[in-house]
Amino acid sequence: MYLLSNFVGETLTFNQPSRLKREFELVSSKGVLATMVFPSLFSTRVETEGFEGKWEIKQLSIWGREHGIYKLGYHLPFAKYVSNFWRTKGTIELPKGARLNCKAGHLQKPFDVFSSKGKLLLSYSNKFSLKGRTMVTINERSELIDNYPWIVMLGWYVVLMNRRGRARAAG
Repeated sequence: MYLLSNFVGETLTFNQPSRLKREFELVSSKGVLATMVFPSLFSTRVETEGFEGKWEIKQLSIWGREHGIYKLGYHLPFAKYVSNFWRTKGTIELPKGARLNCKAGHLQKPFDVFSSKGKLLLSYSNKFSLKGRTMVTINERSELIDNYPWIVMLGWYVVLMNRRGRARAAG
């Protein structure tokens, strides 16, 4: 089993193997670490798999501010991501009362995850190219990130949902 702390300082990349499908992969120098699949084109529900687990992320409110994280096949969320009204800041509420703080940006730095003490754990950045890739860097070792590796995929999910929201607002 790969622990995310083993990738401290390494840049991991989110790829979309086919532009025709809403499927994404988290790739390292060692290969594909995790996958994320939207079951339909306009779905806000996503299934992730990797790090010896399967999870589901669903939008809980119509406003898109709350998202629940479920073990695949279960009906009650065990964790939650809640953003502010403008979707610029958020909190990941983990089991046993643990929390991580998030900051959502635009373009170059679309998302960051911080510990409750303010240490930067994960940082996402966009690389502008023909393929438009997004990278994530694990900046600090964290037991929470190792215990809940779906957090990396949740960050990517929030980036995609924010892009979708901006596209609807522009259109």
